Amino acid sequence: MRYARLFALLFIVASLSSFGVPARAQSASASLYAGEVPVADQSDEQRAIALKSALAQVVVKLTGDRNAVNGEAVAKLIESADRYVQQYTYRQDVANVDGQPVLRLSLVASFDRGALDRVLRDRGLRVWTPAARAPVVTWIAVDDGNGPRLIDGADPAGRAMQLVAEQRGATLVWPRIESPDQAQTTAQIVWEGDVMTLSADAARYQTDTVLIGQLRRVGDAWSARWTLALGGQAQPVWESRDADLATALSAGADGAVDRTRGRSAAITEERRITTARVWVSGLQSAQDYARLFETLGGNDLVREFQPEQARGDGLLVKLTLNLALDRWLAYLPPEGVLRVVNTAPPIDGVEATLALNP
Repeated sequence: MRYARLFALLFIVASLSSFGVPARAQSASASLYAGEVPVADQSDEQRAIALKSALAQVVVKLTGDRNAVNGEAVAKLIESADRYVQQYTYRQDVANVDGQPVLRLSLVASFDRGALDRVLRDRGLRVWTPAARAPVVTWIAVDDGNGPRLIDGADPAGRAMQLVAEQRGATLVWPRIESPDQAQTTAQIVWEGDVMTLSADAARYQTDTVLIGQLRRVGDAWSARWTLALGGQAQPVWESRDADLATALSAGADGAVDRTRGRSAAITEERRITTARVWVSGLQSAQDYARLFETLGGNDLVREFQPEQARGDGLLVKLTLNLALDRWLAYLPPEGVLRVVNTAPPIDGVEATLALNP
C-alpha cells in the first residue's frame, strides 16, 4: 500500500509538471478594490445606487467578512461611496435568456485603496491584506452513485463556488487534469482524502493551503465533507448539505475563507521585523522598475525596500519585512507581478531570487 500511494503521488506531480500548463486561477488581489453592479441605465440616480452597492462589495472583499457591511460605521461609509470612487465605467454584455439574447448593463467602479484601508481600520475593521491571502488549491470529488469524479472551475457548480470565494476576496486554484486516466486516479485520491498526496504539489502555486471536498448524493440532497490542509496538516473537518450542488460547494468556499482569515489574523499577531536581500530579474525597462517599486511599496508586509545593486536585467533589493522572508514569499499571489524562482539560491548575500512577470 505504501508503494502504491507513493506511485500515485509521483503520478500526480509528474503529470502536472510534464504538461507545463499553469493552474486555472482567479487573482483576487487585482480586483479587491473594484465592484461591479447591474444597472437599468446610465442615469445619475442609478449610478449613485450602484456605487454604494459596488463599495459594499469591496468592503466584503477587503475584510473577507460577509457581515462587515451590517455595522453602523460601515453603513455610513457606504452612503459616502462617491467620496472614495476613483473611476467608473459601464459594460454591456449579451446574455442568453430562454434562448433569446438580452442586453445587460453593468457599472464597474474602482475605489481609492489608501483611503479605504485607513477608514476601515479607523472603524475597527481588519483589512485582510492582499499579501496575506494564500491561494487555496482546490480538489473536489463528487459521487452521484456512479463513482467519484472531479469537479473544477469549468463546471457550472464549480464556477458558483469560485464566485463565492471571489466575493470574499479569496483565490481558488484549480489544478488542471489533462487525461481521463489521470482524472480517474486523482478522483479516487481526493475521495480518500489523502492530504499528504494532494498537498504535495501546492508549493508550485506559492501556497501551502489545500481544500479537499468529497460530496455524495444521499436521497435528494448532496452531503459534503470538507478538509482544509495547512502546510500538509489537516484541520478539523466540517460538513454541509443541500439539495443544490452549487450551494453545497459554496459552503466549502465559505468555510475555507473563514478558516484562512483566522489563520491570517494569527500570523499578523506573530509578525516580527526581519531584513532580507532578494535578487529580482526580468527588469527590461523603466516601466518594469516602476512596476517593481509600486508592488513593493504597496505591499503591507513590506516596511521598506532599498535597491542596492543593478546588473543586466536584475536588481539586488534589501527588504525590511513585517514577518519572516519565507512567509512573505508564500503570500505572493501566483499571478501577481512577482514570482518566486528560488527560495535558497547558492549566491552569497542573496536569500531568494524572484522574477518580474511579463
